[in-house]
Amino acid sequence: MQPSWVIVASLLLLVSAGTGSDLDEEPAPRIQPRIFKGKEITNGALGGMGVQLFYKTKLVCTGTLITERHFITAGHCFNNMTLSEFHVIGGQTREFDRHKKLFHKNRLVGLRIHPDFDKESFIGDIAVAKIKYPLRSKYIGYAQVCKSPLYPSDVLTVAGWGSSGRTSDKSTLRSMRVAIVDKGVCERQLKLSLPENVICAGGYNSRTLCAGDSGGPLMFRQQVCGVSTWTYKCGNNAKPDIFMSVRHYSKFVIKAVRDLGFK
Repeated sequence: MQPSWVIVASLLLLVSAGTGSDLDEEPAPRIQPRIFKGKEITNGALGGMGVQLFYKTKLVCTGTLITERHFITAGHCFNNMTLSEFHVIGGQTREFDRHKKLFHKNRLVGLRIHPDFDKESFIGDIAVAKIKYPLRSKYIGYAQVCKSPLYPSDVLTVAGWGSSGRTSDKSTLRSMRVAIVDKGVCERQLKLSLPENVICAGGYNSRTLCAGDSGGPLMFRQQVCGVSTWTYKCGNNAKPDIFMSVRHYSKFVIKAVRDLGFK
């Protein structure tokens, strides 16, 4: 029998599951510039690993599947809320709005928030959650846990179901390409001293994270390398966004998956 850490590592490989799903993927939206100059993207084009995290019927955060029953998101998504009121939707591009038609909501059955979580200090704002039903379909994929060191020359993709800034718009998955920002430069621009677990990245040109993007992936070569944590202001043009480094917290992530279990 393989040791448990080998089993966990194997399950974190990016794969596409082939079993059926109760929810069909919506037609692909037209790719076009959006508010903050992000672009609409299908969940399939992202790799199928994006999930929508709802509290009751409100979309509160974005998450990234790393196994068919576990996803990574931000710790602050769960502040002062009841775990049993959360459920997730996977394999969708547009914000899901048929909650009353769901006979079996895919609720959270387990949660691990990093023990050092301190939102105000940007420490440990990362969580691993387990869902009741496995997410498996041709629209679903799973991200690798980041192993790659990142450098200011690297360009990554960030995605989420955050606000478009227009109240009339239906939320849909959007992405943008962002460059890693040197930590010293980031600290000067934000006028903050940042811990080593932080990644700074920015699209500039008014491209930023916004409400609802929290917990979403910062992707590099099919790896989830960052968790969306904070923006100075939606659409600001001068300051980078802050992400938790998944590589820094990889031991926590793998242990959380193992402790939460696969059954």
